[in-house]
Amino acid sequence: MEEKIFTEPAQVLPFSEKEIKAFLREVPNSPGVYRFLDESMYPIYIGKAKSLSKRLASYFRISSRSEKINKLIEAANFIEMSLTNTELESLLHEQYLIKNYKPKFNVQFKDDKGYPWIKFETNSSFPSAKSFLGKKKDNGKFFGPFPNSYAVRDALKLIQKTFKLRNCSDSYFKNRSRPCLQHEIGRCSAPCVGLINEEDYRNEVRGADLLLSGRSEDLVKEFYDKMDDFASKRQYEKAAVYRDRISALRDIQRTQSIAGYSRNRDAIYLSELKGKQKIGVSSVNGGWVTGHKNFILEGGIEEDDSLECFISRHYLSIKNCPSLLILGQELKNKNLIENALSDAHGRKISIITKLSKKDKGLLEICKTNTEFTLKRSKTDPDIDYKLEALKKELQIKEIETIESYDISHHSGDGAVGACVVYSPSGKAKSLYRTYNISKKNSGNDIGSMLELVERRFSSKKNKIPSLIIIDGGRVHLMQVQKKIQEIGYSSINMISISKGVRRKASFDSIHLTRGESKIVKEGSVFHNFIQEIRDETHRYAISSQKRKVAKSSLGSSIDKLYGVGDSRKKLLLRYFGSLEQIKRASVDDLSEVSGIGKVTAKSIYKQLHN
Repeated sequence: MEEKIFTEPAQVLPFSEKEIKAFLREVPNSPGVYRFLDESMYPIYIGKAKSLSKRLASYFRISSRSEKINKLIEAANFIEMSLTNTELESLLHEQYLIKNYKPKFNVQFKDDKGYPWIKFETNSSFPSAKSFLGKKKDNGKFFGPFPNSYAVRDALKLIQKTFKLRNCSDSYFKNRSRPCLQHEIGRCSAPCVGLINEEDYRNEVRGADLLLSGRSEDLVKEFYDKMDDFASKRQYEKAAVYRDRISALRDIQRTQSIAGYSRNRDAIYLSELKGKQKIGVSSVNGGWVTGHKNFILEGGIEEDDSLECFISRHYLSIKNCPSLLILGQELKNKNLIENALSDAHGRKISIITKLSKKDKGLLEICKTNTEFTLKRSKTDPDIDYKLEALKKELQIKEIETIESYDISHHSGDGAVGACVVYSPSGKAKSLYRTYNISKKNSGNDIGSMLELVERRFSSKKNKIPSLIIIDGGRVHLMQVQKKIQEIGYSSINMISISKGVRRKASFDSIHLTRGESKIVKEGSVFHNFIQEIRDETHRYAISSQKRKVAKSSLGSSIDKLYGVGDSRKKLLLRYFGSLEQIKRASVDDLSEVSGIGKVTAKSIYKQLHN
C-alpha cells in the first residue's frame, strides 16, 4: 500500500475564542496526524485522529481539559497537520514520527532494564555462560530477560548439566592446571586443562544457543541424528550421551505448561499499581516460553488506550513480530492495528482476545511476572506525593534530585563519607557514592563532612542537586553551606536534620539555611520521607564503612604472610579470589599458582593454619 500524506503548513496556535473558532472551521473532517510544536518548531506532542476536526476541537474545550492537556497547550506555540487517505495511514505515520522525534508529551515506553539475562562471552575461544544484570553494552550474546534470578539460575543449571559449559572468570580459567569442582560434578567439560577441544566445545555452545533461543525441536532432531550415527558405528557410549540428552530435553518440555505451540506468539498484559503502569510481554518461541520483558509507561498524554498505544508503537518498530499477539481484553481499534502490523511486516499478524485454555495459561504467566516485577520495581509508587510534600514544607519550586550526606567511622578510625541520591523515580542507587575520609579528619564529624562536600563539588562532571540533606545540627549546616559557597555554588537548597530528645523521631529537628529550625510533624508524609532518606543514608554509610574494614582486614591478613612478596600476594588473590579460598587450599593447590614453589606453598599453608 502506497502511503499518501499531505502536510499542511504550520500555523500559530490560536488563543482567543475568535481565533479558535476560525481555526476549527478550516480543519478538515478527515484522517490525519497533528503535531503541537514549541517555539523552535520542534514537536512536543504527536497524535493521530480519524477525524482531525473533532479531535482538535477537544483540545480547546477548556472546561473538560485535563491538567496534562493544559500544560501541553501552555508549552505549544504552533500546530501542524498531515492529512492521510485512511486511518491506517495516519497510524503508521504517527508511529514513525513519534519514533523519530520522541516528543516529551507523548507517553514513552521505557524498556525495563532491571531484569537478569544469560550471557555468552563470545570473545573467548571457550565462551562462558553466566548470569548478567545491567545494560547490554559490551560484547556477548544475550538470552532473556528472565523474570528473576532464580529462573536464570535454573536455566544455567540446565545448560551446564546438558552442555557442560564453563561459568568461571577468564582469569580463573587461564590459571587452572587441573579440573575444578564443576567438572567433578558433571557440569563442566574442563576446557581449561584441554579435556575438550575448541571445535567440540563450540558445538556445545551452539546447542545451548538453540535451546535458549527456543529451537528445542531442532536440537532434539540433531541429537537423534548423532545418536543414530554413533549407534551405527557401534560407538554405544557416545550414542548413550545423546540418548540421555534427548531424555532430559523431553522432561523439560513436559514440565513446560505452554509446550506444544506450533506458532510463535507474545502474551501482553497491562498491570497498574498505585497509579503506575507497566506492560509485560511473555514470548513463546519454538514451543518454549523464552523470556519475559517489561515496559514502563512514563508520563505523557495519549488519546488512545495505553495497551493499544504500546502494541502499535512497539510492534511496528521491531523487526521480528510474532504472528499472534495474545491479550486478555478487547481492543477498540483491533482491526486497524492488525492491518497496520500486517502491512508493516508483510505477513498476517493476528491479535487474539478469545483465548484457548493454553493461551489463558500463557497470559496468566505473563500477568504473574508483570505484577511481581511491578511490586519490586525500582520506581517508588509514592514518590510524587513525597516530593510534593517536601516542596510544600520547604517552599522549593522544583526538585529534580536530592543528595543526602552522612559520615560513618569506627571509634574515630577508617571514616567513610556516604552520598545517597533520590530522583523523581525514588532511590537512584546507581548514583550513590562513597568517599574515604583522610586520617586528619577521620575523628572530626564536621571536618569529615567538609572534606566530603569539597570533594563532591570540586568535580564539575556531577549534576548539581536540587536539595542537600545533611545528618547533623545547625552548626554542621552553616559550615557546609559556607564551604559549598566558597567552591562557587550559592543557590543550592540545603537542610540538616538532627536527632531529637532521647533520640526519638518525634522530636527530630529540621534546620534551614536561613537560620530557622522546626519540629517536624510526626507521621506526616514530609516527616516519613525525611526519615526514610536519613535512614537510607545512614545504612549506606555504615555498610560502606564495614566493607572498608573487611577489605582492610583481608589485606592485613595477607600482608602478615612472611616470605611472600607483593607480586606473589596479588597472584594468590587473583588465583583463589579470596582469603577464605586461600585458607581452604592444600599445599598442592598453592604450589600450582605461578611463582609459588613447593617450599613457599608449605610456608603459606603453615602460617595460615597456625
